[in-house]
Amino acid sequence: MGFIIQKMASNTIVTRVYDFLAKHPPFSYLSKTELMPLSAKVQVQYYANNDILFKQEDAARPFVFVLHKGKIEISKNYEEGAKLIDICDEGDVFGVRAALNGQPYIGNAIAGEDSLIYAIPKAVFLKLMEENAKVSLFFASGLASGMPIIREGQTQPRRTTSDLQLFGKEDAPKFMSQEDILIVNPIEDVVTCTPSHSIRSAAQYMQERRVGSIIVIDEDRKPIGIVTDTDLARKVVANNTSKSLPISKIMSSPVYTISPNATISQYIIRMIKYKVKHLVVTEDGTPEMPLVGVASEHDILLMHGNDPAILVKRLLKARSVSELAKVRNRSEELIINYLRQEVSIDFITDIMTEINDALIRRALEFALKAMRTEGFGEPPLKFCWLSMGSEGRGEQLLRTDQDNAIVYEDPTEEIAPIAEKYFLELGKKVVDIMVTCGFSLCKGEIMASNPKWNQPVSVWKSYFRQWIYVPEPMALMNSSIFFDLRGTFGEVNLAKELNDFVLENIKDDHSLFLNLLAKNALKNPAPLSFFKNFVVEKSGENKDLFDIKLRSMMPLTDIARLLALAEGIPNIKNTFRRFDRLKTVIPNREGLFDEAAMAYELFIRTRALNGFRYNNSGRYIQPSDLNKIERQTLRFAFETVENVQLYVKHRFGLSIQ
Repeated sequence: MGFIIQKMASNTIVTRVYDFLAKHPPFSYLSKTELMPLSAKVQVQYYANNDILFKQEDAARPFVFVLHKGKIEISKNYEEGAKLIDICDEGDVFGVRAALNGQPYIGNAIAGEDSLIYAIPKAVFLKLMEENAKVSLFFASGLASGMPIIREGQTQPRRTTSDLQLFGKEDAPKFMSQEDILIVNPIEDVVTCTPSHSIRSAAQYMQERRVGSIIVIDEDRKPIGIVTDTDLARKVVANNTSKSLPISKIMSSPVYTISPNATISQYIIRMIKYKVKHLVVTEDGTPEMPLVGVASEHDILLMHGNDPAILVKRLLKARSVSELAKVRNRSEELIINYLRQEVSIDFITDIMTEINDALIRRALEFALKAMRTEGFGEPPLKFCWLSMGSEGRGEQLLRTDQDNAIVYEDPTEEIAPIAEKYFLELGKKVVDIMVTCGFSLCKGEIMASNPKWNQPVSVWKSYFRQWIYVPEPMALMNSSIFFDLRGTFGEVNLAKELNDFVLENIKDDHSLFLNLLAKNALKNPAPLSFFKNFVVEKSGENKDLFDIKLRSMMPLTDIARLLALAEGIPNIKNTFRRFDRLKTVIPNREGLFDEAAMAYELFIRTRALNGFRYNNSGRYIQPSDLNKIERQTLRFAFETVENVQLYVKHRFGLSIQ
């Protein structure tokens, strides 16, 4: 049996407790003013090897435990004996569920070696969860289900200092504020029935609507019970209960209710307390008022938003523009975590492209619905939303300015003015939604809200033909944007038709156009001075900062596009994938193009980290922010830019200005 080393902590002990907890989630999410008072309430307990902290079915002790030093083995009793199910490491939190819901322990905790435990009083910990959504969310997964959670909610690998890259502790992202409200399923999405409905009919209704629960309501729409798919399996299938009986025979009653204005923390605490996975939302939070919606444990995990598939699903099911913006905000944390864990950039950009495409699709659905409401009706012609620039290439990690357009079928003379008015209004609505979601307006007005970039197929082809056959400076600038177009909503074959048109026209031996594109790609020399220092801006608001977009990324995107066009490579817009494809069509350049792809991935990562650190586009970097290894790595990448430019120079017979 263990014993208490320190019950009323001294200032020295409090500081040590604070220093330790501040390194481990969820306590690391807290400010010093939040964590220090908690540290003062901690009991320090010692357990020798083989000492028992608690046994399965023991009454819950009024503490939550954090392992400071040693090893705690968690086991569960079965008919054949106790089975080890996990081992706590330093910083792991255990005993949360039993402490909060007052139920007996569902497993055994035994010291695997001499161990020091920090015991946090239940009341202190409960207050912490109630007041901090980020802490509640850390423990959300599985708490209500009764699973023997050890590393409560720890789904990501532990971070090391090397993972932090450009981030200091003060830069770490916050999960969400304690005021965040859970977006519950509204009444139209909730499946309900009356007490007299048969079990069979209720189960069929659940299956048709593909939901895991049905709310039983009275004639005034007040909730009187709930039946889940688990209830059907346990109470009906397992017991061979007749499905012709009324649903009231198997419903769980009374229901546990909550107010629609409750915070995430309040939802989680109530689910833990009552050991339920669903809470029924009523007008005032009591069963005596009509049903408003229902919230599940799964909904709470969706709010956490750390799974890309969940984020995409939430974007596609968002019920308002404000919800769309909220969900897109969640993806910032996802990107930061991926960058810290040094996940490959091609994976991160693929994920973010799916997320951004889902956002665009839902924005268009909202805009089309608004058009119908305002009397515009359905689209008069087939159309396609075009994403361009970094989004068109599938490389957008930060929310930079918009580059988009609309192409639609060639109209008849009669339909032309109707189509022009309709699609321009649609473009304006979507651009406004994108602004609400954090994507700024394009300073050059290359957006679907600009009539010039909202045109039928024939007009777009005339643009491209003009740019290719009469390649003056503005044409070259436009080609660097529009030749990376990608269809993201609607009739995507219209986008393919434009891309095919570009390749077909360039194939007709228009060497002048390609030569000018090559010259344009060489206008920014490799970003190192003669003395191997970073070339920084000489004046203006970004004086002494390094422009990673202009001096590192654009040369590679321009060259990858140039060579893809020259080689007739279709349907590949992503820069590092273009380089990967070029390896197979240009002989003896595999090493060069491999290095170019790796350099570009490094530039994307560096820019993203810089952008998240300073909450901006990340374009301008303070060289002093980079450590020695980062500076050296970038220098090697800059040399690759120079080598790729030299290849283009020789291939097209040009000189670097």
